[in-house]
Amino acid sequence: MAEVVAEQWIQIQHLEQALQLAQRRALQDQRQRYMRCSFLKFFNDLSERHLPKMLGALEYYSFGKGSTIKYYMSQALQQLRRFYSAIKKYHHQLQGFIKQEMRRNEFTAAFVNDELVFFLASALITFPVLGAWMVLSSQFS
Repeated sequence: MAEVVAEQWIQIQHLEQALQLAQRRALQDQRQRYMRCSFLKFFNDLSERHLPKMLGALEYYSFGKGSTIKYYMSQALQQLRRFYSAIKKYHHQLQGFIKQEMRRNEFTAAFVNDELVFFLASALITFPVLGAWMVLSSQFS
């Protein structure tokens, strides 16, 4: 009886190790999927390389270290980073949802391909933001 219990305990340990490896691989695959998407690559490149350069140039021309321009630019950059992390998190989920819903409808099932689904997901993310921007800019101008 003790031998059976010991053998089962060893099997449980092996299964736990396999589960941990599978979880690590799934996390790595998810990170790699994010970087395959050209939309997300663009935003990643923008937020990591170009925005810090722009902020450095703006800081050089600002009136001092405690200026209001620097404060507002840091706030805007923080909001942009939050927005980018939300886009990264939900863009692939939205693509899967759109693809599933298009396949369920007999009229749109023939049009399902990766490019169209990508464009629709990007539009569903972008158009509400642009619409809100247009409404707010028309109110304050």
